[in-house]
Amino acid sequence: MEPNWFVNDFDGLEVACTHGSPWTYDTSVPIIFAGNGIRHQNVYRKVETIDISLTLSNYIHIRIPNAASGEPLIEVLERK
Repeated sequence: MEPNWFVNDFDGLEVACTHGSPWTYDTSVPIIFAGNGIRHQNVYRKVETIDISLTLSNYIHIRIPNAASGEPLIEVLERK
């Protein structure tokens, strides 16, 4: 695989899409939180999608989901 190339034939199985690639441009996805009390900011550290459920649970003060992993995003939890 090379950057900006799409492989659509996996041993005879043609596909229209995949679950991404190992390249940074394809694995860097913005996560946006908006709502009352959440201040505007940009966070440039690496975060994971598994951090979202913990962040939301902490923000609205409910029990975290069973088997949840990751870390809550402290930037979102810091209220105005």
